Amino acid sequence: MSQQRTGEKSLDQYESRLTDAVSIDEPWALLEEFADLERVSGTEDERRAAEYLTGRLDEFGVDYERYDPELYISQPHSASITVDDGVFEPGPVKTVAFSAARAVTGELVYVGEAEQSDVGADDGSQYHAVNVTRPYADVGDLSGKIALTAAGSLSIRATRVLEEKGAAGVIAIHENEREPHDGIATSVWGGAPPYDEKERIPDLPIANVTRPDGDELRSYADADEYHEVTLETDTTTDWMACPIVEARIEAGDADPDDDDFVLLHGHYDSWAVGIADNATGDAGLLELARVFDAHSDDLQRDLRVCWWPGHSTGRYAGSTWYADEFAMDLVEDCVAHVDMDSPGAKGSTEYVDMACWMPEMHGVVAGAIEDATGAPYSENRPRRAGDYSFNNLGLSGAFTLSSNIPADVRETMRWHTVGGCGGNADAWHLSTDTIDKAGKPELIRDIQMYAVLVSRLLRADVLPHDHARNVERHRSIVADYDDLAGEAFDFGPTLEALDSVADAVDAFYDAVEAGEIDHEVANETIKTLSRTLTRLNFVSDGQFEQDPAYNRPPYPRFENTSLFDVYDESDDEYRFLQVELQRAQNDAVFELRRLRDELPN
Repeated sequence: MSQQRTGEKSLDQYESRLTDAVSIDEPWALLEEFADLERVSGTEDERRAAEYLTGRLDEFGVDYERYDPELYISQPHSASITVDDGVFEPGPVKTVAFSAARAVTGELVYVGEAEQSDVGADDGSQYHAVNVTRPYADVGDLSGKIALTAAGSLSIRATRVLEEKGAAGVIAIHENEREPHDGIATSVWGGAPPYDEKERIPDLPIANVTRPDGDELRSYADADEYHEVTLETDTTTDWMACPIVEARIEAGDADPDDDDFVLLHGHYDSWAVGIADNATGDAGLLELARVFDAHSDDLQRDLRVCWWPGHSTGRYAGSTWYADEFAMDLVEDCVAHVDMDSPGAKGSTEYVDMACWMPEMHGVVAGAIEDATGAPYSENRPRRAGDYSFNNLGLSGAFTLSSNIPADVRETMRWHTVGGCGGNADAWHLSTDTIDKAGKPELIRDIQMYAVLVSRLLRADVLPHDHARNVERHRSIVADYDDLAGEAFDFGPTLEALDSVADAVDAFYDAVEAGEIDHEVANETIKTLSRTLTRLNFVSDGQFEQDPAYNRPPYPRFENTSLFDVYDESDDEYRFLQVELQRAQNDAVFELRRLRDELPN
């Protein structure tokens, strides 16, 4: 729910010292350095960027590690589209990461726009149960044909469906008039699939075109006469060494036996020079590493600051490698992760459209925005995107993106919706994401806000996670599924289990406030709550797996509930859905009951 600007900051002495220490000098120097580096993962420019980061950390005296894992990534190179004997003369054409590299020729078929799931919101802050729709449900067999779709930034689910229908290739029409956006086609989170899921890597050539070129191609597809189309793409998909930089800042007064830490992170690879996505985030991470290291004496927990490669060409491969490699550390000791992506876009004045966080983080995030900036904000549910590679592990998380340019300004500029750069559609995933897209006052404001947020996670005696609010959100979600199912299925057992957890959580927080539970036990309990509630709300696969890169509704194990409307009670599929949901509910109830039993009495 949007809040009004307060106009006043409200910081304690430590936070004031921390934010006063934030300077534009180091961040802007990094932007100027990165403005000459096309940091595509696996390239020399990416390695130069990593060396710049480690060089500055050396200068600051901040401890760090550099890892050089081999990540499975895909570098897009070129694409071309030919109609008949060259009657089509397109502007820029781009292929995408994990497109197949080959040429195909066939009939061009316009398949329309992929239908998106109907995700509802009651107050702008909460996604509820959805009506799941299958993209291109009315499109028939596409064997040997090239599918032309007005899917914008082509969704991963849509690509999969077109491939299943036999398409020989796919051309996606983007809304940008001058240059199509860069992108990635795989649904495999982290780039490299488990052995038994190799088929999820796409095996067809894919190209993106501008809206004017798409309109012309559609005229060929709609014409009565046959037009032969050739689509050719070139990519390199392989294992490539990609540096990960990790700074570690130890708390000065923390219990030496307490290994709890906050993970602050963002990606440093890019499409082209990628200043607002995400060199500004890299600059913010570097400045926060410097500032927190200089003010570490008052911290209660450690801070890890990580710069990821493989975000753009590996579907978050760097952060996924870290989640795999340090899984036990993260599950046992990470109290929260904070993703810094696309801060400081010029003209950004609010945190309404793009800032997102998990329900339990609302109080601490909203408080940091209010107290550090006084800017308007809205609570948004994190999507299955960004470097949220820690959902399956069960970590509480805040922010995938940062501040945004107001919607009315974007409308005036006639910008379509994009997923970063503060909403600047003439920058995000384009060659035009250059240093002029960043603003000095906007970047300083965002870094200071992150400093306040992270400091409150690092300094609180008892973690500020509000799991009473979180459980209430869970109950609202499941109640929606129960309404959606009607008489087809009863989610009562899940609701009863949530009620039991809610009572125990309320009693737990009351006992903490009364001083009946010490801080160490309280914080371990809060982490335990996060591990189960995050997994229930955001994923369905195992704790040490990665759900696919599809945007999914809350409680994704229940997402097929709406399909009861598709079938008659006499259909086998109707009964199959009941079997699926019964097993999913058993799993949820078991997890909730076990969680209830783990809470202090």
